[in-house]
Amino acid sequence: MASRFLLITLICSVLLLSGQSTAAVVEYEFAIDVKEVNLTGAPVEALAIDGKIPAPTVTAAVGDTLRATFHNRLDVKTSVHWHGILLPSDQDGVPYLNTQPIGPGKSHTFEFPITHAGTFWYHSHTDLQVQRGLYGAIVLTEENPEQAIEERVVLFSDWTDEPVDSVLTNLKSRDNFYAFKRRTIQSWDKVLANGGEAIRNRLRSSLTRMGPMDLADVGYDAFLVNGQQVSAFEDIDSSATQVKLRMINGSTSSYYEVEYASGPMTVIAADGQDVMPIKVQRLRFSTAETYDVLVPIVSGRASELRATSIDGSGYSSLFIGEGQRLAAPDVPRPNLFLTNHMDMGESTSMPMHEHDEHAMPMHEQEEVAAPMHEHEEHAMPMRAQEEAVTPMHEHEEQAMTMREHDATSMSVQAAERMTMEQDVIAHMTDYSALMATESTQLPASQQWREIDLRLTGNMERYVWSLNGKTAREDPQILIKKGENVRFLLSNDTMMHHPMHLHGHFFRVVNQHGERSPLKHTVNVPPMGSVVIEFDANEEEDWLFHCHNQYHMKTGMNRVVSYEDTSLFTADVEKLIRPSRRWFDVNNFHAMNSFLDYELSFADERNEFRFELDTNISDSYEIHATYDYYFNRFVSGFAGVEIREHHHGKDHDIGIAGLNVTLPMLIDSEWRVNDHGRFRLELQSELQFTRHFGFDWRWNTDNEYRYGLNYRVNNRWLLTLHTDTEYGDGVGVKFFY
Repeated sequence: MASRFLLITLICSVLLLSGQSTAAVVEYEFAIDVKEVNLTGAPVEALAIDGKIPAPTVTAAVGDTLRATFHNRLDVKTSVHWHGILLPSDQDGVPYLNTQPIGPGKSHTFEFPITHAGTFWYHSHTDLQVQRGLYGAIVLTEENPEQAIEERVVLFSDWTDEPVDSVLTNLKSRDNFYAFKRRTIQSWDKVLANGGEAIRNRLRSSLTRMGPMDLADVGYDAFLVNGQQVSAFEDIDSSATQVKLRMINGSTSSYYEVEYASGPMTVIAADGQDVMPIKVQRLRFSTAETYDVLVPIVSGRASELRATSIDGSGYSSLFIGEGQRLAAPDVPRPNLFLTNHMDMGESTSMPMHEHDEHAMPMHEQEEVAAPMHEHEEHAMPMRAQEEAVTPMHEHEEQAMTMREHDATSMSVQAAERMTMEQDVIAHMTDYSALMATESTQLPASQQWREIDLRLTGNMERYVWSLNGKTAREDPQILIKKGENVRFLLSNDTMMHHPMHLHGHFFRVVNQHGERSPLKHTVNVPPMGSVVIEFDANEEEDWLFHCHNQYHMKTGMNRVVSYEDTSLFTADVEKLIRPSRRWFDVNNFHAMNSFLDYELSFADERNEFRFELDTNISDSYEIHATYDYYFNRFVSGFAGVEIREHHHGKDHDIGIAGLNVTLPMLIDSEWRVNDHGRFRLELQSELQFTRHFGFDWRWNTDNEYRYGLNYRVNNRWLLTLHTDTEYGDGVGVKFFY
């Protein structure tokens, strides 16, 4: 009996040890430092991890413990967030909220268990450091994966040679600052050229006080894939018939249209979560998302995977395989003139073919918008076309074998049948086609909490918010552990917003009901809506924010706090909400007959404005006011006006009133002075062409100023003006 017990004990011990043999502590040690790069022909200071942009790929398996140490060699604080990974809240990496920032010359070690597989990424959550290069891929595999097919990481990003702080300042200075660089100014000559529908759309939007539509904020100098404008995977196994691509959109603010030269891509995972395989010809790839796709390999050819910026201003190219290069199709620039603001919204529950044309009718615009490379002026990797030949589709119908995709439990035959029988989606713009491989329904026994979140803000002042309030004004969303939480996300703006929830996966509710897909980041399209649901099964505090970093920085974020365990105190809030930042804007107008200087300091709600008009010799006007913005259309102001003209001093008076944006985008000033005298002033501007514009101002004192402008670049304009006080003149305008 004793010997039998000893034998059983020995066998159990061996089995236990063998079961644990695959788990390990996976250790990494990285240095964060400054690095000079030249991606566009100009040397620029960037930030890098171990001297690499993107950073080295972090890999681990389910059951492992990941231990990563980061040494900060910068002279500023930094941080590391593990995007999409479920982990203890103190390891999430958001400075002060979850993890202490890594100070200059300091180090920090993250350590947490790996509980799920998938494609994810890590990046700085400090200031705008991700724009400067602090991002890298994460590949988490199953504990005991089956034999997998060959795979590669594909990390897309955007790049600007400008200092990132200057980018944000420029965005705050003028609502169309980068539109000139991106060649997306919505001028009236183009409206007229697109006919009656475009004219009606423009008039309808102007009557509702909506400005011309745009799809991007920043004018980038380059778009990158794995750190280059053009990259290649030439070391693919020659016997391989397909390759798995772990695609990551690590951009700061860019969306892409992704297309492969040698046939449709088979999507098998989204945000690290398995989905039923679907074939897609062109995939809209939102900021901060990940997709796993299978693509066919064409023998003797290098097929292009092209990621075109959603506004058509540039693209990056990845060539897969060896041999003559096959070019992916050109993506025409979107024709925004034929898109009606009032009915362009999308819903994830709509079948894709019913609304694909509403969000961005790229695939229908070939007759009205030339392929971007024919007229783009910056950062275009044209050498991608040097050896291009007609795309081949020899392997379009090749089925995916599930033993080659280690994370899917379906049989090989079922997977092949689904892939072969389904239609190819020409342009996947939302999530209605995504279906989870199993039920994602939340526990039926739990109570529900439903929260309405309107995505609000505007390009005019570049302030972004939720429910009309920035994070400084309304920082927190409270939930309770053990309940089901539903966010009703509705986008009241004309921009896309990629909303990301830390520490959770949520259901994106769509037509597939109980098998709605799980994600950690969801795009909410312009004027559209999305419903997400998640099990509140964590503790403490997690950030929820727009992953357009410029939107997040200007107010579009909240802390989701578990009521009983939240550590989000007033002191923590002060740390994560830095001191109020004021942005200054300077406009200088020099004419042969007068000088005009405008200076403003503004934050989310408040603005101090100063304006000086003078003819240098004997006349001047000074206006100094404080403005408070109630919303994007109305602000109240109070201040003083000082005038002195050639006939003597007119007056020093106090003034107060309202600034109201009227239909047709006319700015009105309704004011009264300290003598009780009322005055109404109206002003607006029209953009005739990309270069030529007209501005005007008139008030009930019969004072006016009219001007014709020629835009030289983002900052300089040549002007011809007439003014009731100073007469006619020619000169220049300068914005800084």
